[in-house]
Amino acid sequence: MPLTPDDGRTDDERAVLRFCDLWARQDVEAMLDCFTPDAHYIDMPLPPRRGLDEIRDYIQGIFTAFTCEIETLHIASSGNIVFTERVDYLTRTDGEKPTVPLPVTGVMEMKDGKIWRWRDYLDLGTAEQGLGLVIRSSGEMSDAR
Repeated sequence: MPLTPDDGRTDDERAVLRFCDLWARQDVEAMLDCFTPDAHYIDMPLPPRRGLDEIRDYIQGIFTAFTCEIETLHIASSGNIVFTERVDYLTRTDGEKPTVPLPVTGVMEMKDGKIWRWRDYLDLGTAEQGLGLVIRSSGEMSDAR
């Protein structure tokens, strides 16, 4: 059964679970409120996004190509570090391909209840092949056709 914010044992875990729930709503501004102004976000193996403007641009770029609903399977924390095991369900916005279940492990470093550093570990090839998209290091996406 997927976790909800109420399942978090700490304030940081609950904040991360609330953030994960925001992906389905595609509310970019609410998502950005979950970050510190000097946050970094990296989807391994893509380059990091530094600061809210780069994070905003990247997330908006994602939502132009596909939606993302996050199912958090497990969460654990130690100090200000929160670990998640998730399945991110990616669906092209044009509906041309079936939904892709993408296994992801996330590590978030928290500061004052907000995400300061966010690293997601995933197989980019699984996302690209399933979506039929090429996801470039710039964050731009194009049809793989």
